[in-house]
Amino acid sequence: MKHTLFIMCIFTLIACGGGSDNGNERSSVNDPSDNTETFTMQNIRFDAIDYYEGEQITVTKGTSFEVQWVSPIAEPYRIDLYLSTNGDAHSDRNKVVGIRCGSDTFSLCPNPTGEVQCTFEDNNLSCAIGSTPVGSKNFLTNDLSNLTFIVKGCDALTNCDVKTFTISVQNTNDE
Repeated sequence: MKHTLFIMCIFTLIACGGGSDNGNERSSVNDPSDNTETFTMQNIRFDAIDYYEGEQITVTKGTSFEVQWVSPIAEPYRIDLYLSTNGDAHSDRNKVVGIRCGSDTFSLCPNPTGEVQCTFEDNNLSCAIGSTPVGSKNFLTNDLSNLTFIVKGCDALTNCDVKTFTISVQNTNDE
């Protein structure tokens, strides 16, 4: 008799979901505040070569270079590019490009994989997607050998990932 009662109690608890969440299990699964997922960009590339955060990229003044990224999501996301001339973190002061991506309505970068073409010329960094300019930034520094290029990606819930790279801009006659 004790075993039968014990088995019936177990069966009742299993059928009712254990009774420990007071019926709130379904609402907590959909609660975005419980979301521990983060937005982590993959495969940051400069001129089709993978670079890891903190690595140095060398580009030639007056020629374009390509920046590529892969978003971890297919939903809309945002990519911001920054250029720091004095080691500052990303801010509105050093923002070069801000584009929305990841949806057919955003025609410049509708996919999780995106790319821009950028050029350093006359103390100016300008970027474009195809033939469409997406941003430019003048900067005042004579030392083009130690700039910081910052790529920041964020999803719609403002989960963000920031990758920084040292950029060295060489003159076309440098060997």
